[in-house]
Amino acid sequence: MNYRTVKLAQNNIEAELIKGFLEAEGIKVILKPSTQPYGGIAYFGDTGPIEVQVKENQMLQAKSIIHDMEIKPVE
Repeated sequence: MNYRTVKLAQNNIEAELIKGFLEAEGIKVILKPSTQPYGGIAYFGDTGPIEVQVKENQMLQAKSIIHDMEIKPVE
């Protein structure tokens, strides 16, 4: 099964939060450092962009969860 990027997180902290929400719903997640905006290989540690990837057949469900997560205000 192929994995695709469902969200480009700004850093490792954001990526881990998203991963937690998705895995709580039964979606397996892979986090992958991204060099997309820079081309080639770049290493930024926890401060660089991280690709949140899920299985292709779970993309719609994952997008919906992320969308709901982003629009809900913190109470």
